[in-house]
This record gives sequence, structure tokens and C-alpha cells, in this order.
Amino acid sequence: MSARPIQIGQRRYASVSLAAMEIRTVLYSYEPGTSTVTPAHERFLRDVLDRHPESAQKIGCGVASFQVESNGGSRGFWLTRHDGTRTDWSFLACLTAPTAEQQALAGFRAAARPQIDSFRDECFARGKPPICPVTRERLTRKTAHVDHEIPFDSLVKTFLGPTALRDVRVEPTRDDATETMLADRVLREAWALYHRSVAKLRLVSAQANLSALRRQR
Repeated sequence: MSARPIQIGQRRYASVSLAAMEIRTVLYSYEPGTSTVTPAHERFLRDVLDRHPESAQKIGCGVASFQVESNGGSRGFWLTRHDGTRTDWSFLACLTAPTAEQQALAGFRAAARPQIDSFRDECFARGKPPICPVTRERLTRKTAHVDHEIPFDSLVKTFLGPTALRDVRVEPTRDDATETMLADRVLREAWALYHRSVAKLRLVSAQANLSALRRQR
């Protein structure tokens, strides 16, 4: 993340990365689904949420409490409104609003998610623990990441051809939708077929996926 200063409520951070670090400390202070956050953390999260590009929609009739929940294998912040309705919200969007390209790419990832999850399940259903081809370590469900041998971004750009990524529409934000979805159902289905036929998936360690492989691209 960038080194530009950022203001969150009364707190000023020298960089977005430092702000994200403090927010993640709060996020990982709680087990998903166990309880609401403490009053001190709640005050901080209210200031963070105020920076969300869709804060008015997220807040709605008013925030009663904040929780940490499991979002498709990871954890994220949720809020409960005074009327009992709930929604998730991204703290990263509060730090740097996602671009149209980033939102579209997230939509393509969500459309491919069932195939990625199925591939992971098949690898672990074979009985013998899979081995990371980069680090040679044995993988567990917790340490394994699904990697695209052909970078995911490249697959999307090839699929779109002359269509610009920024011109791909995504569905509006709604409660209980933890992923960004492509708005065009036909495009979504065509992409799923393309991904199934072209993508080359492999299980690698988190370390390899986030460091060694990323440096090669």
C-alpha cells in the first residue's frame, strides 16, 4: 500500500499500510462469529467505516454493533444495524476506494470461485497430502493457496479481447453479498466456461503464492 498519510477520525497515520496494520490487529483480535467488538474497537471502526465509499448505504438506519465473521475462508468485518439487518464491509475500501478495473477483476474472481474451491477439495480428497511444487512443503487446507499458472489477470484480458476491463459492470452492493459479482449473467457464464477450459490450477503454499511466484510476474 502507498506511503501517503491518511486520517481516520482523530488518528493520523504516516501511510495507508500503517493504518491497515492497526485495523488488521483489531480484525484478528476476535474469532469469527464469537462476539461483538469492544467499545474501544467499536469507536475506531465507526471512524474507519465513515471513509467507506458507500458508507451511507452500509450504515443505513444506524450501526448498533460490529462483528468479525468468516467470509468464504477468510475473515472480515460485519455490522448489525438498529433494525437488526446486517451486512459485511471492506476496510480496504475505506483506505483506498477500489477502481472500476479492480471491481471488475473481483467479479471475475468470484465467478471462478466455485471452480477454484472444487479444485482445492479434489486435491485434498486424494488422501495423500499435496506437495507445493515451489517450496516442496506438505500442504494443509490452511496453508494451501490455489495458483493460476497463467496469471489470472492475463486470462481475464485474453477473454475480454478488445473490451476494456473498466467497462465491465458489476452488481450494486447489497447486504449479505460478500463478493463482487459480474452484472451480466451471459458474460459470467461465458467466463466460467472459458476459465474451466483454459485455466491451469495448482496448489502452492501461501508463502510461494504471496512472495516467490508474485516476484516472477
